[in-house]
Amino acid sequence: MARGNQWTRSVLCTLARRGVALRRREPARADALIDAVSTWPWFKAGQFLFDLMEWEDFMVDGEPPPVIPTVLDATALARFSKLLGQLQGVLDGAATGPVPPMQHVEVAGADAGGGGLGGAEELPELEQGFHLYRDVVLGVFTAISPLLAEGR
Repeated sequence: MARGNQWTRSVLCTLARRGVALRRREPARADALIDAVSTWPWFKAGQFLFDLMEWEDFMVDGEPPPVIPTVLDATALARFSKLLGQLQGVLDGAATGPVPPMQHVEVAGADAGGGGLGGAEELPELEQGFHLYRDVVLGVFTAISPLLAEGR
């Protein structure tokens, strides 16, 4: 259980640190992204669960966990796409087949593990007491931004 908790903490903190980096580097873009999704039920449900489960306290408790550079990399996103396609088929009998796999697109300045941030060593530390849910969401957008740029 301890190993699972450490991995979960590392995943959440990696995403949040990528989000903090985006928010610091491009504050207007970060605000626009959050504004665009903040009314969606998925965002609100995530916020509710994040607060209910006290993930923020879990994330900042103790020494910072290691960054996992493969969080939401191209391989993980392809697996996630396949999972969503399977879920669509379970929920919708008229689904026309698997969702096309996500493909990684190289964007200027992006690297394989840092979400376009130049690598894990450049990710900022998290600030204790700062609300981290939005940073986690921004970290997800950082990971999928090459796909969004392509319009997938």
